[in-house]
Order: sequence, then structure tokens, then C-alpha cells
Amino acid sequence: MPKTLSRSIALAFGAVFLASVALDAAPLLSIGVLAALTAFLWATLAIPAELTALLFFASLLLTGLVPDRVVLAGFESKAVWLVFAGIVLSEVIGRHDMGHALFDRLLGRIRSYRALVWLVSASGLLMAFLIPSAMGRVLLLAPLVRALADRLGLAEADPRRHGLFIAAVLGTVLPAFTILTSNVPNLVLMGSAEAIYDRTLTYGEYLLLNFPVLGLGAFLLVPLLVLRLFPGAGAISLPAARPEPWSRDQVKIGFLLAVTLAFWTTDSLHGISSAWIGLAAAVFSLLPGVGLLPAQTISKLNFGPWFFAAGSIGLGGVVSHSGIGDLLWGQIAAAVPFEGLPEAAKYAVVQLSAMLLAVFTTLPAVPAVFTPLAASMSQSLGWPLDAVMLAQVPAFVIFAFPYQAPPVLVGLTFLNVPLAQAMRVMGRFVLLALLLLSPLHYLWGRLLGVFP
Repeated sequence: MPKTLSRSIALAFGAVFLASVALDAAPLLSIGVLAALTAFLWATLAIPAELTALLFFASLLLTGLVPDRVVLAGFESKAVWLVFAGIVLSEVIGRHDMGHALFDRLLGRIRSYRALVWLVSASGLLMAFLIPSAMGRVLLLAPLVRALADRLGLAEADPRRHGLFIAAVLGTVLPAFTILTSNVPNLVLMGSAEAIYDRTLTYGEYLLLNFPVLGLGAFLLVPLLVLRLFPGAGAISLPAARPEPWSRDQVKIGFLLAVTLAFWTTDSLHGISSAWIGLAAAVFSLLPGVGLLPAQTISKLNFGPWFFAAGSIGLGGVVSHSGIGDLLWGQIAAAVPFEGLPEAAKYAVVQLSAMLLAVFTTLPAVPAVFTPLAASMSQSLGWPLDAVMLAQVPAFVIFAFPYQAPPVLVGLTFLNVPLAQAMRVMGRFVLLALLLLSPLHYLWGRLLGVFP
């Protein structure tokens, strides 16, 4: 949608909101209009996402429609501090060129296009465990892959060039939705569950439920589809190059990331939140004398994702507090006979509802709007609250359009990949994932005792 049209529609939403406030209309109407405006602006990116979040905060704080503590609950969430940690750690990794250091070593003796596609996908997955920012990972890997394509002499018209780039972007983003610390929607789900239901999701339980099927499944499907849809001469010839020795700072970073990851994966044992582990790693990076970041770095970081995450969690809290979510789901529950549905069909209802919501918003907005509905859905479906909240996760992984995940859209645009070419892979991925990964995820969750 053109930005001029998006902004015109947003202005119309804004006018309705102001009129409802001025006329002292029902608070539910005003909050509903503002929530719709916020979701619309995030979906279209008519203005920067962080500015939309600030607009959302200011509108509610000025009008007093919702208590301040509800509006600003996102800033108290552990998830928001994990986003902060991701911003700092991404800066550390980028400043010390860890991307080149890791990628050049992984290239090794690669001699075929097939192996190279698997390599870039595996590199993206590896970075998802180490770098808690999808946008940071994409912006780190994309220049490396583009330089690699140039070194190989892959022309703009060569299908292998587009295939390599699509594998890099999708391989970096899709599997990471199953790693709690690695993508914004996961963190919004974590923060919303904490803010609304006082339920803290741990790194280990989230990984165990989602990674074995959804994460590994996405990692396998993306390269297979790329190689099928973007074939080319198999043999490649990389110019001989010897990786530079690890610098002292790179060794420090490697040790820091290894310790951080070790504490993340064992958080259910030691009881320290993954957010506080990430925050400790970020603070350590900023300490004078450590040498990983200059003292003035914190004043130059981009805190846009931090405000966006706080706004997403705040939106979820507002929707829950106002009762809008319960009202909407009540209408659906009255029309659909959930009591007679098989348990697997209930899982499909939750997932498809989240997927439909993701078409009209961006993925980070899905848990912000969907999680407040979980309590009402739990009653209608006869499912535990955890089961309903976690059944939305497949909708983070299985989506058809690049605009739904900003890091995917940014990565493809940066690499000059025509969106129609990316859609060839994404459309087939959605179909296969719905037929294979989604049922297997339900069966795996049922085996673990998460889903009924």
C-alpha cells in the first residue's frame, strides 16, 4: 500500500479517535479505534514503528482512558530488557566483525552451489542462537552473502544469486521464531504473558516445544525449496583466502556469547530469567576496561526496537484491560460450536486465527493482540491457558508475505531480490509447513503434555 494512502487512512482513524474522545464516547470505542490505528500503522509502516509506539503511549496517557501502569507495562517487562540486550550485543558483534570471522571459517572447502545454500542457511540459524535481534542478524549476514555472490561472479540474472540471497534471509529469520530470545514476536509473547497473566516463559521450555519441529523443519524446507526453484550449475570456485586469526576482542566475544547461551539454555535449572542474563552480557560489554564498546556507545545506539517492543506489549495489556479482546472472541465463540471439535481441530482454529491476524498486521503485533484473547479462548476451547498461548507460535513461522516480518522485507530489499521471486519460495513453504510441520508440532506438543 502506498505510504500516502496509508497515512490518509491513518489520519481518518486519528480523526475518529479524537472525535470519540471529544464527544466523551464510550471508552471501549475510543480504545478500539486507537488499537486499530496502532495495528494499521505497524502493518503498513506509514511512519516508523517506534514512532507509532510513542503515539500510542501519548494518546492514552493524555486522555486517561486506561491507567498509566497498564499503558506503560511494557517497560517493566523482562522481554523489553532482552530487546535492549539484543541491541547492545548486535553492536558488539558488528563492531568487531564477528560476522566475517565466523562466515569465512564456515566457507571452508565449499565447492558446490548446493552446499553453499545449506551453508548460508546454517549460518543464519547459528547466529539466531547468538544474536538476539533478527534485524541485526539480517543486516550482518546480508552484506557478507552479497560480497560472496560477487566473488563467485554470480550475475544479477543468475538464479543462483537470488536463491542464495533468499536462503540467507529466510534461513536467518524463520527458524529463529522457535528460539525465545531471537525474534521480536517471541519476546512480545513472553512480555504479554508476563504482563497479563503473570506467566514467565523460560528459554528451555519454549525451545523444547518449538525448535525440534518448527525450527528444524523450517531450516530443512527453505534450502530444499531454494534448490528446487533456483537451480543452476552445481560447481563453484571460491578464490583462495586464508581467514584472519581471531583477535583478542573476538575471543572475548566468543567466550561471552558461549557463557550467555549456556545460561539461557539452562534457565529452568538456575531460575535466572533469560532477560537478566542478556542484560548482564550487555552491561559487561559496556563496562570500561573490557574493551568491547567505547564508553559513549550507549548514547549512539538505535533504541527504536526497544520502544516498539514496549508498545507491542503495552497494546496487549490495553486490549486485555479494556475487555475488547473478550468482546471480540465472545462473538466468535457464540457462532462456532467449539465443544464438538476434536482437539487437533481446536489447535488448527487457534493457529489459523493467528495466521489470519498476521495478514492484517505485522508478526510482532500478533502476540500483542492475540495473547489477551487467550483467557477467553481457553474457556471456549476447554484448553489450558498455556496451550492456547503457545499454539499461536506456528503463525510466527508460517507466513506468506515478506511485509509480515520486517527483517525479511528489509533483507530482501537490501539484496535487491524481487519480491515475486521470494514469494515463489514463501508460498510453497506455507503450503508444505501447514501440511507437514503444523500437524507434527501439535503431536509433539501433545507428547510433551502442552497440548490436550
